[in-house]
Amino acid sequence: MNTAKTQQTLAFAAMCVDLVAQAEGCNSQEMYQRLKKVGLIHGLTTHLDALHTQSKEYVTNDLLQALHRLEAAQTNKQ
Repeated sequence: MNTAKTQQTLAFAAMCVDLVAQAEGCNSQEMYQRLKKVGLIHGLTTHLDALHTQSKEYVTNDLLQALHRLEAAQTNKQ
């Protein structure tokens, strides 16, 4: 991945973390850890093309749904 693409990917991921944190009412660091724990940070950086064309609202709602589903699945495994 070239430098420009890396910067674009990281900026998009940071924006997503901030948007989801705001929607969930927590700080960005906590949200980053939650997204990382369930594997969504990796998804944000590898599926950029599919998400960056969507609205902020769509991306936020999609990530929240995925986060809650994956957290619930992890809780059920324990």
